[in-house]
Amino acid sequence: MKRTLLIVYLLFSGLVAFAQKSYLIAAPNPNDTAFLKAQCRKAGIDLGLTVLANRIPTDSRLVTPKPSEHLLKQGILKLQLPMDEKQDEFAVYRSDLFDRPAYINVLQIDEELITYRTTERSGDIQLIYGCTRGAFGTKKSAHSKDATVYKLWDTPERTLLPDLEQQNLMAQAEAHRLAKTNYPLLIFNDLKSYAYIEGDAAIGSLLDTMRKYNPDKLIQGDLLSPASQRYLDRINENQLWNATMRTKIVETLAVKLEFYHSHQMPWMIGNFQVHLADKNQPATTMEELEWFLSQAAAFDAGFGLDFSAETMRHHGLTEAMLNQVNLWETMRLSGAFNEEVKNQLKDPFGNWHLEKIDDSTWHLYPLHISRQYRCSSCEEHWEWYSPFKSRFAMRISVEGKGSVSELSFRTSNGILYFPCSIEAGQHLLYGFDGKVYLTDGNYNILEEMVPQGVSYLDEGTSEVSFTYEAQSESKKQPQVTVRYFTQGKNLIE
Repeated sequence: MKRTLLIVYLLFSGLVAFAQKSYLIAAPNPNDTAFLKAQCRKAGIDLGLTVLANRIPTDSRLVTPKPSEHLLKQGILKLQLPMDEKQDEFAVYRSDLFDRPAYINVLQIDEELITYRTTERSGDIQLIYGCTRGAFGTKKSAHSKDATVYKLWDTPERTLLPDLEQQNLMAQAEAHRLAKTNYPLLIFNDLKSYAYIEGDAAIGSLLDTMRKYNPDKLIQGDLLSPASQRYLDRINENQLWNATMRTKIVETLAVKLEFYHSHQMPWMIGNFQVHLADKNQPATTMEELEWFLSQAAAFDAGFGLDFSAETMRHHGLTEAMLNQVNLWETMRLSGAFNEEVKNQLKDPFGNWHLEKIDDSTWHLYPLHISRQYRCSSCEEHWEWYSPFKSRFAMRISVEGKGSVSELSFRTSNGILYFPCSIEAGQHLLYGFDGKVYLTDGNYNILEEMVPQGVSYLDEGTSEVSFTYEAQSESKKQPQVTVRYFTQGKNLIE
């Protein structure tokens, strides 16, 4: 398995009694394991392992230079005309096989593999374009009109799949290898792909082999079926959630809660990904993570945290995030959230912050998080709303080219001034505690500073003026974005 993912998997505390232990699941990479274990110890979380026991890489001996007879076929196609070894497009008779999912589009004719870019239907003919002949190191050759053409199963990981005989051999070898590891949890995130051969029976065969060699390990899968239910200790459907799906997650989880309770199966609410900043998205924030943690608490369910080793090494909030996961789960598993609080947490548009005061005291605060205010000039006038009378926190981000400085916020309750310069790609974080940090785009602290003045917002609408100075080497000004936060009263007595 070539990708290195870290996933935190946490057990469900519902109708079925299981050990309430938290897990971090990682792809096996010797360069990352020691680092991940050290991070896990800080958060009180163990390591587990994701498993894919039926993937055949395209450079495998089962693929090249001569394709194995055990590559899994979707079905048979029929050539319209003979082919020579140079053709990069040809035709087969029309087939519904092209309606099935494919990722690298692989055909097998005799001992040659061919990939293609697109197909087009024309009457009873399926035209195949953009072919790569002799794909993956197989030999180009001519083929008669009567040659059998197979469409092969492939996967999103750009691998091929085995037939049942080969899958059983691969599963046995993988189960034997896993038995030698000390990971307490085995995760199967694509059980459906094991069923392409002989349906549910193939899933049962796989899991039976895994259980036989690993009787003391927990097994988690993403598909509940008659064959899988007898082997699975818990379910996570491998759904990746984010804050843009707030309404859907609450509606979906309510249905799943009832379904898995009826089957007495420990369940998970899906996965949340922590990522670094790139050209398509900003780095994950703490409030995004806490929103997801609040949903796990609301539905009293486990979850997966997709957190790569690279992201852990370079995200400035890694330690704080892992500690916050530990805090939310400690509270959830101890029963600290009563039904009234859990019902409030189920609000799809609610935001929350959990804070440990001392060894016996925790506070849960409702948060108001504003929309993003994008500045079109160096002087802005806004009406900010808050449901609470509260000191406000802020995140100020700068994009584009250049920098901004001399930032000042004025409300009816005072003036707040930041004597600093923020470069493009950086954030200024102003917390409820009055501390100010200048960070890079991944929230690594570059500088700590002291603001001048203290300000807060009244309950309701407040007029706010924001001014700053912009420095740019071009006519285009750097883009400044402001988001503010206010905090309500503690809900846990």
